[in-house]
Amino acid sequence: MAQAIHGVNKKLSRLSLSYYSLATQIIIINLFTAIIGLSFLVFFNYFLLTNNSKIEIKAKQINMQTNEITTYLQKNAVKRIPQFNEEECKRLNNLDKKNQNNISFNCGAKILSEPLLDPSATQDYLFSKFLNLNNHIRIYDVNLIKYADTESFFSAAEVVEVTIQELPNDIEDQKNPEDINIFTKYKEQYFSLFHKLQLFFDNKKLLKDSTDFREDINLAVETLKKQKILSKIFKIDNNHFYLTKLSPIIINNNIYGIVIVSGNLIQANPEAALTSFNLLNLFLIIIFFMFVLSTFFSKSIVNPIKILSKIVKIEQDKLIQISNNLNYPIRNDEIGSLSKEIKNMSLDLKLRINELENFAADVSHELKNPLASLKSSNELLLENKIKSEQKFLLLNNIQKDIERMNRLISDISNYALTQIEIDGELFIKFDLIELIKELIQSFSNNIKKIKINFKYENNPTLVRANRDKLAQVFINLIDNSFSFSPIESELSIIQLIENNSVIIYIIDQGKGIDKKVKEKIFDRFYTDRSHTSEFHSGLGLSISKKIIESFFGSIELSDFYLKGYNGACFKLKLPLKE
Repeated sequence: MAQAIHGVNKKLSRLSLSYYSLATQIIIINLFTAIIGLSFLVFFNYFLLTNNSKIEIKAKQINMQTNEITTYLQKNAVKRIPQFNEEECKRLNNLDKKNQNNISFNCGAKILSEPLLDPSATQDYLFSKFLNLNNHIRIYDVNLIKYADTESFFSAAEVVEVTIQELPNDIEDQKNPEDINIFTKYKEQYFSLFHKLQLFFDNKKLLKDSTDFREDINLAVETLKKQKILSKIFKIDNNHFYLTKLSPIIINNNIYGIVIVSGNLIQANPEAALTSFNLLNLFLIIIFFMFVLSTFFSKSIVNPIKILSKIVKIEQDKLIQISNNLNYPIRNDEIGSLSKEIKNMSLDLKLRINELENFAADVSHELKNPLASLKSSNELLLENKIKSEQKFLLLNNIQKDIERMNRLISDISNYALTQIEIDGELFIKFDLIELIKELIQSFSNNIKKIKINFKYENNPTLVRANRDKLAQVFINLIDNSFSFSPIESELSIIQLIENNSVIIYIIDQGKGIDKKVKEKIFDRFYTDRSHTSEFHSGLGLSISKKIIESFFGSIELSDFYLKGYNGACFKLKLPLKE
């Protein structure tokens, strides 16, 4: 079961980008971005193809023309038409001549008919306004007699006199398909494909509302019966869906004719095709430059990381011998910061290794002296050639060497533990003045009855450090000063603020420290306590310096002078925190 779960987790981990190299990750991200862009492009093209605005425009045009023609004919083409009075003349021929002479003025007179649709006015109106339009317009009267048909008109503009001549060969050569631009071919092919797809979607959309084709007479009869506007879509073939609009000419509830306007709803949309074409080209250009630039920038990212990886391997194999000649990438970005941090970490590691080697050498040196003394004393005791008084002195020396070694081992352990704690310590913000006051209180009942004077400013002195470790430093320094100070003397601690830093001076009234050993006193195992060396390992000041430096501060033997205090003066400096 556990193996199955592990196998599933392993397969799922391969879906994570971290499973692949950086170059592959960048390519995958680019492909994913391209797929998203392509999806939006397809969606936008689908919107263009399924929402052909030309169909709606064509339908509105047919409706507007139908309404315009119907309104005009209702106002201007329905009227009483003058007619010749033939029936009156026939009646008079049957009367005698006397009566004929009396009413001869009525024979041949013009009379006005009932209101009718005037065919002449109808034809003149269509001829003047709708002759050259691409819609098919027909006008029928109430008796279904066709008064006008735009397809039966013949415009003079359509008759052009031409002279047929044989085209020169050079003109035919100019139409050579090979001379056509590649981009033009590509554009034409795209427009052709777009038109085919649009035709497919238009057919699918119009097919839902289309009906079987019917003749005008049948539609006109239906319109006369209903006396309402009639609208039909007829499918002629895949490229022709005709919208036929029938509108009755009605005045005072009387029908005088029917207006029929038809037009093909399948309309090419070159504007949409051009928009789609431009978007596709823009998408291809963006994708091209995105891949080119990402390839270029990926090298600028991956190559320095590979160099850093190689450097780390070299550092692991030959940490000290070769690493000094390594060229770390120098950049101003995050990779440059990483390079600096790795370099600093390498230098710090080498310093620690050197320090460890030196520490091991110092420990070995410090332990050899008591061990040599113990060995010598042990050999003398084994030989049993010394007097009883000398044996007692020898045993006393052995005891001192053992105590010294025990204290030395304890201090070495404390030194190593302090180093480890410094690396993992947690900093807090606290008032340094309060810390010093607490420590002074703990030293108030000392054996030598040394008085501690503390002078400080009343302003809060906030520092950021490990409170316990900093207390250890002050304890070491105060204890060190006590060991060199006379009985019932004084120790002065002075606090000052300078340039956003706090300065602490610790001055005793002892014999002081020679300036020649100003820097040497902070070395490991160094001490000038020749008379009390068995009680001090010489690690106290070294530990104190390590701790202070870990707080980004400093400690040194200072030349600060205070009247009445001629002993050693230690100066501590720590940065203040707001």
